[in-house]
Amino acid sequence: MVWSLALEDKDDQERFKELGWGLRTWDQWEFNSCDKRFGDEWPGRIPAQLIAHILFYFSKPNDLILDPMAGGGVTPDTCLALGRRCWAFDMEERSSRPEIESHTWMHSKDQALSWPVRSKTKPDLIIFDPPYFDKKADGYGEKSISGLPREEYLEFLGAFFSFLKCNIKKTTLLAFINADWRNFQNRQAIEETGKKAILVDDYLEILKKTGWHRTHIAQAPMSAQRFNPGVVSAMQKKRILGVTGRYVIILKQSV
Repeated sequence: MVWSLALEDKDDQERFKELGWGLRTWDQWEFNSCDKRFGDEWPGRIPAQLIAHILFYFSKPNDLILDPMAGGGVTPDTCLALGRRCWAFDMEERSSRPEIESHTWMHSKDQALSWPVRSKTKPDLIIFDPPYFDKKADGYGEKSISGLPREEYLEFLGAFFSFLKCNIKKTTLLAFINADWRNFQNRQAIEETGKKAILVDDYLEILKKTGWHRTHIAQAPMSAQRFNPGVVSAMQKKRILGVTGRYVIILKQSV
């Protein structure tokens, strides 16, 4: 709220400057750390600078942004600072963050996905940064999709991407944030088969099948600072290739 008031009547570029964020002109958005002013401590917390770049390039002031899995609240906080409206939902109930409404996206043969918004208003942009497959699964709640088996995880994404189209405008954009998942622990890179991996290719295939087509991919790597020197040295000795790559995929609905 403080940032929102301080930045009132300023345009996007002025807001970036006031917040101390450099504006990336190209499709490589690398940030060493999260801005602690935005969002709570949370498993898989992403930099507010990353969300701000999505908002800068793919939305306009006062646009309505939907964050269906808001986690620690980075997206609603950043929207407030950049003058965007935001619907934010998460399965965790938090009295300290009333702007993040409680909703669990349940999908199964017996239970279809449900839309948590009664308003007839529809979002201009969806920022979807779901819990990544297997990563930090122990840090999320029992109903988190992170702990699903691989096939069920991918099935959920397919159902979710299809479901979104029933509740949004034809012009609504989707910003999907995710990373390759490879079981690289204790395995030499040359020995990886990729059979059980989930790569950006898999996400793009699901998106295409559900009626979305890609317009942009930005590289937004995770900081390598999360690996301590001892871990890095051990990986190098065993010729293990780790993962810091992360993608922001921007999509429109297929005609």
